[in-house]
Amino acid sequence: MAVPIRVAVTQAEPVYLDLAGSVKKACGLIAEAAQNGARLIAFSECWLPGYPAWIWARSVDFELQTRYIYNSLPLESEAMESVKVAARENSIAVVLGFSEQSPSHSIYISQAVISPQGHVLLHRRKIKPTHMERTVFGDGTGADLNNVVEVDFGPEHGKIKYLSR
Repeated sequence: MAVPIRVAVTQAEPVYLDLAGSVKKACGLIAEAAQNGARLIAFSECWLPGYPAWIWARSVDFELQTRYIYNSLPLESEAMESVKVAARENSIAVVLGFSEQSPSHSIYISQAVISPQGHVLLHRRKIKPTHMERTVFGDGTGADLNNVVEVDFGPEHGKIKYLSR
């Protein structure tokens, strides 16, 4: 019979509009969770570089929007590699909510599931951002309907199916 696993849920703020600072903080939280016995850590929607809450309080803000785009996380980047290395070095799975910057500088509400070995097992985008989120984020595609992935936690814990919503 598999042994239950401990899961950490991040309730810390990122370093808003600072991708490098937020990645550094995320890597520290990943290490802290692992040191406290967690086998999986979850970060909320758009944790990197922070949720753009200003969209609900004002009309479009081009200065903030530009800063947000340039501090969003490209999937293939040194910043994402740092998160994958933190997962691998600490043998912990990571569910990362982030604002993804595409090569064309469009941004998406995205999620990645990273294995304890540091591999991206699942990458998906929010299919339809809600209301004011549409002023910032693009739509996902049908490919983003794939939202179940198997994470292997080793022989004593077994495998779990992770359902991403």
